[in-house]
Amino acid sequence: MFIFLIGTIGNTLNIFILSQRSLRQIPCIFFFFASSIASLISIDFGLITRVLSGWAVDPTYTIGWFCKVRTFIVFSSRAMVFWFFVLATIDRWLSSSVQIHHRQLSTLKNARRATVVVVLISMIVYGELLYCYDANLIDAPFKCYAKTHACQLLADMTFVCFTTIVPILIMFIFGLLTISNIRQSQRRILQMTSIAINPTISATNHEFQQRSKKNEQHLLLMVFVQVFVLAILTLPQAIQRLYAAFIGSYNSQLQATVDMFVYNFVLLLTYLASATPFYIYTLTGGTLFRKASLEFMQSIYRAIRRRC
Repeated sequence: MFIFLIGTIGNTLNIFILSQRSLRQIPCIFFFFASSIASLISIDFGLITRVLSGWAVDPTYTIGWFCKVRTFIVFSSRAMVFWFFVLATIDRWLSSSVQIHHRQLSTLKNARRATVVVVLISMIVYGELLYCYDANLIDAPFKCYAKTHACQLLADMTFVCFTTIVPILIMFIFGLLTISNIRQSQRRILQMTSIAINPTISATNHEFQQRSKKNEQHLLLMVFVQVFVLAILTLPQAIQRLYAAFIGSYNSQLQATVDMFVYNFVLLLTYLASATPFYIYTLTGGTLFRKASLEFMQSIYRAIRRRC
C-alpha cells in the first residue's frame, strides 16, 4: 500500500510538473514525462490488484481476460519505463556531443517519434502474454499465471532480456559515452580559452551560458541517478526469474515458501523503482525542476482563488 500511494502521488505530480511550459520543450524531459505515465500505469495496474487480494476480491484470479490484460499492461508499461530512460540517456549523449549533427538529432520531434516506437515495440514484444497467461490455474504459484512452463520461460526471458539486462547495458554504454563527450567538450573549451578570450561577450550572454550549462548538468544528474536506482532495484528480480527458470524447483514446502517470499520481495523492489522518479528529480533536479514545481503550485493556487 505504501509503494502504491507514494508511486501514484509522485508520478501524478511528475506528469503535471514535467508538462509545465519551462520544461516541456526539452527532449530529455519529454522522456521523463513519458516514463512517469508508464510508471503510473505499471504501479496502479500492478499493485491495486495485490491490495484487493488482501480482501480476497482479486478479479485476476477468476476472470481470464482481466488476468491477461492486467499482465500485458503491467509488463509492457514496465518495459516502456526502461526504454524511455534508454532514450533519455541517448539524448544526453547526443546533446553533449562535440559534433553538431549529433546535437541536431536531439529534438522534441525525434523524441516523440522514438516514444511512439518504444510503445509499439513494447506492446508487440509482450503481446504473447495475452495468450500465455490465464486465470483459475491450480498447479501454479498464483491463480493468474502462465499456462505452461514454456510460456513462463518465454515471459521470464523476455523480462530479463528486453526489460532489464539489455536496457541497463545500453544505458551504461551511453552513460560512459556521455562522460567522454563532456570531457572532450571541456578540453575544447580550455584550448579555446587559452588561445583567446573574446571581450565582446556580454555579461548577459555569459549568464545565459552558465544557466544553460547548469540545466544540462542537472538533467545529466537526474538521468544518471535514476538509471542507477532503476538498475539496483530491478536487477534482483531479473536474477530471481533466471534462478526460477533454470535452477529453482519446489522439492519441499519450505523451499517453496522461501522462493515465494523472495519473489514477492524483489517484485516490490521493482515497483519501488517505478515509484521513485519524482523524489529523485526533486533531490537532483536543482532549480530546473524546482522552478517548474513552483509554477505548478502557483497555477493550482490561482485556480483555487478563481473558484473561491
